[in-house]
This record gives sequence, C-alpha cells and structure tokens, in this order.
Amino acid sequence: MSQSAPSENSSLSDYSITQSETSVDSSRPDTREGFHIALICALRVEFDAVEALFDEYYEQDFSYSKAPGDPNAYTTGRMCGHEVVLAFMPGMGKVNSANVAAGFRASFPGIKLGLVVGICGGVPVGRDDEKEVLLGDVIISTALVQFDFGRQYANKVVRKDTLQDNLGRPNAEIRAFLAKLSGLRSRKMLRDKTSFHLEQLCKQEGFQESSYPAEKDKLYRSGYRHKHQDGSCSICANCIGPDDDVCDAALEASCDELRCQDSELVPRTRVDKTRCLGNCRYTSTAEMREARKPVVHFGVIVSGDSVMKSGHHRDEIACREKAIAFEMEGAGVWESFPTVVIKSVCDYADSHKNKKWQRYAAATAAACMKAFLGEWRLAR
Repeated sequence: MSQSAPSENSSLSDYSITQSETSVDSSRPDTREGFHIALICALRVEFDAVEALFDEYYEQDFSYSKAPGDPNAYTTGRMCGHEVVLAFMPGMGKVNSANVAAGFRASFPGIKLGLVVGICGGVPVGRDDEKEVLLGDVIISTALVQFDFGRQYANKVVRKDTLQDNLGRPNAEIRAFLAKLSGLRSRKMLRDKTSFHLEQLCKQEGFQESSYPAEKDKLYRSGYRHKHQDGSCSICANCIGPDDDVCDAALEASCDELRCQDSELVPRTRVDKTRCLGNCRYTSTAEMREARKPVVHFGVIVSGDSVMKSGHHRDEIACREKAIAFEMEGAGVWESFPTVVIKSVCDYADSHKNKKWQRYAAATAAACMKAFLGEWRLAR
C-alpha cells in the first residue's frame, strides 16, 4: 500500500513525507532475523489502525513461520522503510504483554525497538510545554512506572520504589531520540505528520468512524462523582467522599442518563477555541482542521493491571509520579527489549469515562507511531 502525496490543502503544510518514508522495495528480509521493529497492541480497535498504516504487507504467498512454542499471531511488513512485525495480544494487561514480548524474542531475535501502541487514560494537566491534555492527544513515554506493584494497606497502596523494583530508564539511544523529537521544530513536524497520516487512515474503507468524534470533549472536576445526580438513588445520595460507593446501575450508565451537570465541567482553552470556531459561520475547514490537530506530549506513563476510573486517585498518583497517562501493557514489555509507549487519550481516567473516543484515539496513536517511525533511524 503506497502513500499518496499530500494535497495542496493537506494539514501537512510545512513538511513533506519523504520518499524514504514510504518507498516500497520489492526486497524482503531473508529470515526472521531481518525484522527490527516490534509493534504491540492489546485491542482490536488498536491493531486494526496500526495494520492499516503498513506501506507493504509480506507473507501474501509464503510465511516466515515462527519459533516452536511461540503462541503469538503476527503481521509482517514494511513501514517508513523499516521491517516491522505487529503482534496481536490475546488480552489486556501486563501479563499478556509480557508473554507476547517473550514470543517476540524467540521468533524475531533481531528486534531493536518495541512500540506499544493504543489508547490510554489521560491526566488533564500536562507537564511539558503543552499544559492541557485533551481527548485524542498522543502521549509518548519518557519513563514508565508500575503504580500497582507494592503493598496494599487498609487505606492505600504503597508502591515499591527501590532500585531493584523500578523499571529501568530507556537506553541512551531512545533518550537521545526523544530529546530530539521533543524539541520545538521536531514537535511541530511530528504533530503535522501525525495529522497527515490520520487523514489518510480515515479515508480508508472501514475507518470513516475513526475521524474526529461529534461527542464533546468533557472534563469534570476530579471530585465530581459519576452517580445519580437527582437524588433518586439512596446509595448515590450517600456518596460524598472519593471512597464512597455508587450503585451498580450508575457504574454502567452514561453522563446524560445520570444527569451529570455541565456546571461541573473544567474550562479549557483549546476546547473552548475549537467550540468557538465550530459555532462561527466564517470558520474555514483548514482552521477547524488545525484546531483539532492532536497534540503530542512527552512524559511519564503509569502502567498497571487496574483500570483507573477515579479522578481523585488519578490526580493523587499523577502528582506523586509526575505522570500524564495511565495504561496497562507497557510494563510487561519494557524490559524485554528497548520500548517506547505511544498511546492516545480516549478518556480522563475518571468515573465519567466512556468508549466514545476510542476509535479516534486508536487512530491518532497509530498515526503518531508512523510519524515516529518516519524519524527513527537504525544503525547500519
């Protein structure tokens, strides 16, 4: 699958997709040792988006096979001039991702970089130059923390924080590359190329619903609980503090059904700007496209097997770890080979989370991954 050139009105205005990023060479690796990039996704919505962005697919008429005992299922091919392997995880969580990484090491011993790609819960307050994190923004890991690896006490979990128990920092090559990407010029280029690949992906059959959602980007105050707000439920009526119970029906209901109040929303500059442009009759398509471009953030990602659905605990952990996102697979892969986690924000890791932004977030993460690989250079 070859990339088409950006049009005159493309969002990629200042940078072009180079020939080396998209060129299709008929030569393929002779053996499994020739593959250098591992792509790992946990959900179908994630690996569908990643697989759709391959520039070339291998194994149409033959197979590279895999090592005996390797349970993984793979798609092999080329992306941005790199020989890549996409693995399909049997389920979520770091145990499944660790098993997938072990299979990778057995079948593809030449892997030099692993990318864990998909969706995550975002911390609304950024820690880099961009102080707001919105739905659809992409987080690139500079470090990973296991927040649920520790001791459970009556009132809290204390994470093990010794040198032996922490995940190691990325190697020097990855740290240098991330330092380059986080610079002003490279960050703009990465954002523009992410937007370009996202537009190309959303034009493909089956991905029309992966475009920017009609659903509003809403962030409630961290202490505002997702519960029946009209007093009709006695359990929800007694939910005052962050650790109080809500009823089972509230856990599955939407904000509209529970009548969560817009007066409890947190105002944010980028959301308000996009909303104003949408309400202005003179707003051009180019202006709206620019306002909706996902921003790429760099920072610490918290990883664990627990889904974060509490604004109070989200902020508490994020403050302690200086983190900007929560996810569930990175910790299982981190020490198997050099790894970068690239995930897009589909919710705010609070009790109001829903799945309405998942397809768009999965698409933006895949698009950013391709932009990332377009800049990554392997030593030859």
